[in-house]
Amino acid sequence: MNKELFKKFDDIPWPPRGELRFVEEIKEYEEIASPRTKKIYVTTPELLPEAAKITFERHFIPDEKGFPLTLVKDDSLCAEEFILDVSDEKITITAADDSGFRYGVCELEERFAGRDFTGTIRRKPWVKHRISRCFFAPNTRPPLKLDELTDDQDYYPEAYLDRIMHERLNGVWLTLYLNDMPSSFFPERGKDADRRLAKLKKVAERCAKYGIKCYIFMAEPRSFAGTWKSNTKEDMARHPELASVSRVLGNEVTYFCTTSPEGKQYISETVGYIFSKVPELGGIINIMSLESSHPCAERKLYPHVAKCECPRCSPYSGAELYAEMAKTFNKAMKKYSPDAEFFGWYYSAFHMPGEPENEVVQQTASMWPEDCTLLYNCETGGENQQCGRTMIVQDYSLSWAGPSNFWKGLVSRAKKIAAKMQTGVSHEDATVPYFPVPDILFERYQGLHAVGNCEAVMQCWYFGSVPSIMNKAAGRLSFSPMPASDQEFLLELAAPDWGEHALKVAQAWKAFSLSYRNFPECIAFKWAGPLHFSIVYPWYVYPADLPISPSYTQAFPKNSGDRIGECVGYAFTFAEIRSQLKLMDELWQKGMALLEPCCDTELRKKELRVAEAIGLQFASTRRLFEFYYLRDDMIFNGNDNKKAMKELVAAEIEATLKMAELCKLDSRLGYHSEVESYCFFPEKLYARAELLKDAAADLDDYKMDSQAVLDYKGIPGKTIPVSSFAQWQKLGEVEFKASADDKNLVFMFRNITEKIRLDLEPGRLCRVIDIRIDTPETHGHDADFIKGVNFLHDNGVVTVTIERDKFEGFRVSDKMPWRFNISTPTGALSPLHPWPRRLCQGDGNPADLLYLDSEK
Repeated sequence: MNKELFKKFDDIPWPPRGELRFVEEIKEYEEIASPRTKKIYVTTPELLPEAAKITFERHFIPDEKGFPLTLVKDDSLCAEEFILDVSDEKITITAADDSGFRYGVCELEERFAGRDFTGTIRRKPWVKHRISRCFFAPNTRPPLKLDELTDDQDYYPEAYLDRIMHERLNGVWLTLYLNDMPSSFFPERGKDADRRLAKLKKVAERCAKYGIKCYIFMAEPRSFAGTWKSNTKEDMARHPELASVSRVLGNEVTYFCTTSPEGKQYISETVGYIFSKVPELGGIINIMSLESSHPCAERKLYPHVAKCECPRCSPYSGAELYAEMAKTFNKAMKKYSPDAEFFGWYYSAFHMPGEPENEVVQQTASMWPEDCTLLYNCETGGENQQCGRTMIVQDYSLSWAGPSNFWKGLVSRAKKIAAKMQTGVSHEDATVPYFPVPDILFERYQGLHAVGNCEAVMQCWYFGSVPSIMNKAAGRLSFSPMPASDQEFLLELAAPDWGEHALKVAQAWKAFSLSYRNFPECIAFKWAGPLHFSIVYPWYVYPADLPISPSYTQAFPKNSGDRIGECVGYAFTFAEIRSQLKLMDELWQKGMALLEPCCDTELRKKELRVAEAIGLQFASTRRLFEFYYLRDDMIFNGNDNKKAMKELVAAEIEATLKMAELCKLDSRLGYHSEVESYCFFPEKLYARAELLKDAAADLDDYKMDSQAVLDYKGIPGKTIPVSSFAQWQKLGEVEFKASADDKNLVFMFRNITEKIRLDLEPGRLCRVIDIRIDTPETHGHDADFIKGVNFLHDNGVVTVTIERDKFEGFRVSDKMPWRFNISTPTGALSPLHPWPRRLCQGDGNPADLLYLDSEK
């Protein structure tokens, strides 16, 4: 391994935001798919809104000798509804408001794109709020802490707003923090509030020209932990009536009290200040718990972990507390903006059947205020059948259509319900602008429409909002009548841009969807997602035992190592994950074969490049897992896999160079909106190709007796037999012992006066299992979800039993050693050198683990 090459690769910085070429590109109006030839004369120009006039003149030739277009105002229609009537003699658009006329003109453009049309089209929105965001606006969070309301960048140029108007979006969300607003409790705050709100007002006024409202996104109220934009312990000392403290697993954790008069006053003052300055806002989207929002009510979600100790909130149920909290926000908002909407979002990354918080959320829906809207991830908690078993959908998903039965349960309880979803991309892969899988959205919107009262959709998180065919699909599906079939919908969607190729393109989209539906449903495969940037992973011919970088942040070493088991945890075995990736790769290429012959214009070639980039990612991730399987099979089983590994490296070099060329042609590729930068880009791709060439050279002279290989296998004489722990022995203040038989590996603990951490690695490449024992009666709940890890709490003794056969599928070889460590705050078998904490992975460092001879 050429260390100098690796250092150069590591030293390549994140590209500065000034190098985002698409920022300039979106200032240009979208290219028109067909020539501007139709001559049309508007007979009622006074009814044509300005934004509609601009787009009309881009698509048609205004000519008094052309087709007469008459706009008719009809107050009996609902907001945004329109009727487009086209005959051989005239065109009529009927609507009750400007938005109806705008969408009528958009429909006219799409119907006439490269073809003739006669007939009557009537569209009425059943999704009243269709909310997205600017895909490159900062997320305002660490590590960069950028803020779109305090910089000079224009995130909503006219051409961009024209695009999302055509996609039938009528809302965008922008982030605000109550910590940045003035209040009587903290008069020193809010120095930049008026500057922020002045820019927000300017954005709101411009968006209004396109029928788009601005919503503020928050995760409030915040705790007193002193983290980013939160309150501090000093704040709590000044105003104890705003806070509470509960003991959670032995730690004192602070919460914001929403029951005290003072707590309500703080929310009312800060929210009221925002809307008094910008009353034209569409409303608030607020995460009610977690993701930085920490009201006392949070403890009511997890009573099995710790009770709410707030003297004011503890007498109430979680449903009562959340309902009252919603009323406080809503009342403060509606004082200045009576028509604004409050969306209370229960964000849930993890959803497991039977967990206590599920019932609390359902009860909350039953008590939810009638003039507020309950927002919940419509996919989370769904049941996806993969590898012969049910996988529970975690966090966001685009590959599984939904909606989940859990979301449907909320619908039956709350009067006003909304769906949070991902439209363009998801945590599954957010380094491409979108996935061309509109028939998955068709299935999803069918499910939402069937429930009858879903009036709003939040279409994205930080990612998933790039203008695309997917946004267009979501927009069209938000209007009734719903298409009779997916085929009818796909042909209607494809016709404006693809013309005579519409049928073939619809077939390609279906093939892409078949591929994508095989995405491995596993939270780690999303958050540690190899698809996002496997195309720039270094490949380690010799074991490095280095971590996989998370996909969602710059706050971790940006280049991933070889511990690819971290991407799947214990959801899929090595054989299963390779099988899923094979399906994805092969089915996607079938779609490519259908799409490629249709790409005979530059606009269509642009769509092809996105699909090609996704195909490269699928194939690269497939090769990644094959490569490390072959490497470890060679190390532990002695099979000579060098030739097969070199073939994988050669294919990967070719793919890497191809991706670099695609990135030059499409500046959106590689950009991750939550990371706020490019995860891959030409300079890094070319450097990665050189690393791969070096890896191929290493394979020509592979040394099985190298120190890296010997260390990886477990150095003889340094492996600790489990029998050495047969008797109770002291570690810090606690005692432990261990034993093994043919079926189980057993660890026992007693005299538990401090927290215990047991780290286990069943085999190389596997994610380290982080087992926490907090008290003689409690342990970390995360380990309960790993099959084969069992706990027994009995009379002050905690027994952890590991069923060895449950982990065999995750081990490339049965010759692989188990590794472990046991530690407490006052002692450790091996000293701890923790890595930065990562979601799903914790902070464990495999270099701290000891080799265990787990034979009895």
